[in-house]
Formats: sequence, structure tokens, C-alpha cells
Amino acid sequence: MTEPRAVARPKVCMVSYGESNTTLPPMFNEALSLAEAGFEVESIALAASPGGPMVETYAAGFSTRRFHLRTRGFFHARLGHSVANPAVAALQYVLSYAEFVARAAVRAWRSRADAYTAHDLPALLPTLLAAKARGRPLVYRAHELYPETHARVRFAWFWRLLDRVLVPRCDEVVTPDDNRSRIYREELGARSPPLTVRNCPPYRPPVESTRLRDELSRRGVACSTIVLYQGLVDSMRCIEEIAEASRHFDDGVVLVIMGGGFGAWADPGARLADHARIVVLPPVPYRELAPYTASADVGVLLYRNDCRNNYYCAPNKLFEYMMMGLPVVAPSFPGMARIVAGDDVGLCVDPSRPEEIAAAVNRLARDPAARARMRANGLRLSQERYNWRVESEPLLERYRALVAERRTTAPSTGELA
Repeated sequence: MTEPRAVARPKVCMVSYGESNTTLPPMFNEALSLAEAGFEVESIALAASPGGPMVETYAAGFSTRRFHLRTRGFFHARLGHSVANPAVAALQYVLSYAEFVARAAVRAWRSRADAYTAHDLPALLPTLLAAKARGRPLVYRAHELYPETHARVRFAWFWRLLDRVLVPRCDEVVTPDDNRSRIYREELGARSPPLTVRNCPPYRPPVESTRLRDELSRRGVACSTIVLYQGLVDSMRCIEEIAEASRHFDDGVVLVIMGGGFGAWADPGARLADHARIVVLPPVPYRELAPYTASADVGVLLYRNDCRNNYYCAPNKLFEYMMMGLPVVAPSFPGMARIVAGDDVGLCVDPSRPEEIAAAVNRLARDPAARARMRANGLRLSQERYNWRVESEPLLERYRALVAERRTTAPSTGELA
């Protein structure tokens, strides 16, 4: 009697322009969920360092294959990591991206996937080339309004052009906010209403921790209330305004900034050294973050209102704070206010006004009953609604439908140049 032939797991190939899956939590969580749901996931990304692993397996059915950009190595070997000449820096940027497109497209095509996913706009062009060559569906995970990430984005005109040309060719567009979904439908020509999937982390119960208090005690810093900012330290995140607000905090309120930055913010501790109520700690790996978050009393996350990407921000940090029971001080922007103020899990402020930020922090520091109410709301909503299991269900269903629609199509045998 002939044994029935096992059905191969449907395969999804994900492409990103980054160097680490874990620095983009929604991508990492999506890949894990797909693997657990019976898909094989192959992620294609850049190599983090010359000596780093080129193939990594994160879970059964989820692996990453990496490659080096030779153009970057060429410029770095001759000019170092910082290129002072703007013309040379622009040339490096263009050549590196062109190499990425060519090599990522070939690697994605070779994966012979049943569906392809591009994470953010730089990855969309090579992923589209591979998906169309294979005749397979293409999912675009638009984590940002990329051409509008900030006012100084390099080659913004080029990214706007890519958005307008490529988005209508995607089978599915997924964004983290309803306002962004509207923009992709009405302005950029998405074929169908984009799917909104919030950047919620996988649910985990709140942890009891004194990690930050222990660290402050070790440094001789006395405090009654710890306000935590975690993540990228950058002017776009209103670090100057938050720092200025700290000068007006009540006695006993201390601001902990935990993270790192680039350029002018490469050394946050040195730049904020004259702020008596601020303690700067280095970033910790994403998977080790929860005990630090849980040991604070208030979480703060603000964005400068200088582009639509910030105005319609949809950060995973909000849900990380809520999941560990922290009341949140957030910007009074549409997407954020609907959750923070609407669900009573924090206070919304004008992020450009340090005095308003300080007033909100002091209000929470003085009112333990309000903090307890917001904590309870955040913990309940994290378990019931704002977690990756709930958010990912429609996305997984869409992947199943796309694969079912196309899996009977014979793969293309065409070659990519």
C-alpha cells in the first residue's frame, strides 16, 4: 500500500532592509505566528557584521538568511563608517540600495515561496520583483509612511515615487493604524482597503520587578516615582522636550531614559548630563525589556508633530507599557488619543510643550488612585484586546486565503538577471 505523500508546508518569504529581526518586533512576531500556524518562513536580511552568522533559526519553521552589501564594505574600508562629503555619502546610499535590490530579489526568487512579504518600503521593490517572477501574491507590511518618516528623509522624492508605483501592484497592504490604512487606500492606490494590524506584543502577564529601583539605589538616586522612556533616543521622539519637562517634576520624580541614539544623540548620557532628574541607562535586548518596564511607575512616549508618520504614529511601545501596567503620557494625536484617553490608560499632552508634559507627569505622581485605575485598564485591555494573538488572527487568515488562491499556480521557471 502506498503511503500518502506529506503536504509541504506553505512557504512565506519575508524581506527587510534591516540587519536584525528582533529590532522590528512586528516582523519577528508575525514570522513566529506564521511558523506556529504551519507555514515555513524564510526571512532575507542584511548581515549585521562581517563575522556574524549568515543563517539563523529562531524557531521550528522560521529562519533567516543574510548577505553582505559589498558596496558598503568598499566605502567603509576606504572612508570609514562616517562619510563627510555629502556627494560621496549620497553615492554610497544609491549604490548600496541598488545592490540590495538586485541581490535581495534574486535570493527571494530562489526561496520558491508561496507568498512574499516586504517589510517597509525599501524592501518592497526587490520583493515585488521576486513575487511577480514567481507569480505569487505579495503582502506589503507598511510599518511607516516611509517618505514621511521625518522632514529630512534622504531622497524622499524617490520613496514617494516608489510608493505610488508599487503599492497598487500589491495583493495586500497591512498598516498599524487606521489613519495610515486610509492614506494607502485613498492616496496611494491600494487595490482594496488595507488591513490594520496594531503593533501589539505577544501577551505576557505583568511581572513584579524592582530592576530600575535597584539600579537607581545603586547609583545613590532617591526616588518616589520613576518615569520611564525606553527606545530610540532622538529629537524626533521629543527627547529635548521631555528633558526640559523633567526640570519641573515634583520632588522625588525621576526620569529614566533607557536606549541609544545616533548622530547628535550617540551619547545621550553626556548630552543630558546637566539634567539633575534624569538617569540614562543603555538599551537592553528586546526580550529582556519587560522587567525594566514593569519596575517603573509611568511610561512616556512622545513624537514631534513634523510629519504625518509621527502624527499618525502607532508604536509598539504604547502596548508594552500597558502590558506591564504603566499609565502612559502620550501625544494628543488621533491614533494615540483614541487608545490612551479613550480607554483611560494614561494622559495625552501637546508634545511640544514641556510644561504640559511636566503637569501630566506630576498629576500621575500625585494621584496613586488614578495610576491604579489606569494600570487596571491597561492590564485588562492587554489581555482582552491589545495583544498579538488577537491582532494577528485576521492577518493569518489573509495569508491562508492568499496561499489557497495561488498555490495551484505553477511556479515560473523564468530567471532573474
